[in-house]
Amino acid sequence: MRLNRANSLLFAGLLYAGGLVVISVSPITEWRFIPEMPWEYLLRGWPKYWTSLDVLLNVLAYIPLGLLIGRAVSHRLSPMAWGPLQAFVFTVCASVLLSILLEAVQTYLPSRRSSVLDVLTNGAGASIGAFIASAYAQNKSRLQVTDARPIEVGGLMLFGLWLLAQAAPQPIWLALGDIMTQTSEWRQGLTSFTGVDQSPAVVQEIFAAQRILAEALCVATAILSCALLCHLSMLESPRWFSRYQPRHWLYTLILVVVITIGARASWILLLHSPEALLAWLGAGAQAGIVLALLSAYGLAGARPTLQRTAALMGIVVMLLLSNSLPQNDFANEAFTGWSKGAWLNLRGLANLAASAWPFLALGWFFIALTHRSTRALERDLFISRKPAN
Repeated sequence: MRLNRANSLLFAGLLYAGGLVVISVSPITEWRFIPEMPWEYLLRGWPKYWTSLDVLLNVLAYIPLGLLIGRAVSHRLSPMAWGPLQAFVFTVCASVLLSILLEAVQTYLPSRRSSVLDVLTNGAGASIGAFIASAYAQNKSRLQVTDARPIEVGGLMLFGLWLLAQAAPQPIWLALGDIMTQTSEWRQGLTSFTGVDQSPAVVQEIFAAQRILAEALCVATAILSCALLCHLSMLESPRWFSRYQPRHWLYTLILVVVITIGARASWILLLHSPEALLAWLGAGAQAGIVLALLSAYGLAGARPTLQRTAALMGIVVMLLLSNSLPQNDFANEAFTGWSKGAWLNLRGLANLAASAWPFLALGWFFIALTHRSTRALERDLFISRKPAN
């Protein structure tokens, strides 16, 4: 199965628009119904209070949307004489309409304020992106439609989602796919598991030791799954990574670890404070990184089918652990003020990315990178390695 460039860009633009929807309606709490009509904010005029940071963020947020949608529409309208202009007008109108609808929804959220300034700045950002796309489309030679495989597009998007998930205020690092809260039940189960009435100090020591072990396994399986996803995606993408070989697996893992740690640390410094670094990179996280690096040698010479199986098992183990890991009280205290203020909207999108990543990765392995495709990849690698007679 293949997607042409126009469909790939349109799909990416729709996904980005979905992210903007999540950001615009976050936090989704305490909905209210008021007699005011949702579009009345357009008639209020200029808002009384606004900051330059809000204006800048609103402009920057819609530039990628205008660029992606503009490029996708330009491919559709490229045979027409006025195609670039029509693509520009359509993209700006669609982006402004999306902004108007989202601002209207914010009327019913007590923590948000609808403003015509937000619509204008969103439209300005979309216009910038659409103008760049239209100007790029003037060169007809750049509008050659090429095929893009879902393996390539999906792998790239999943890695981008992985980096966004590092912004989620999760006290336990890489506990992705957490859709349940079982802290109290987990503690009660641990106490009953001991079989005897232990003192609170003994129970707390057992609890902490098991939590560190479980957290290390969660971190290790998550890193290995993401690294294997990147590794197999690059093996299956000869157009983009023509020189990539199976022996480069260890370098891929190390690069994924470095990029992931850098992204997590950057998000913490941007959204919180340097003190939160201590709560994040605890004993369990450090042990998980070491365990992932050590486990990589066992997968270095494995066939792609076995690597795919290992990635699937790792994601399943991560889901089981992330939905049963107890919370770290010290970390909860350190992350209390996470992503407040100007970056509050990012929290909802980051939480969604962290919760959805394992399930989307499972879908990628089953739909895009099937068992049949990995077997075909093995045959291609075997033929390329076979010495000439």
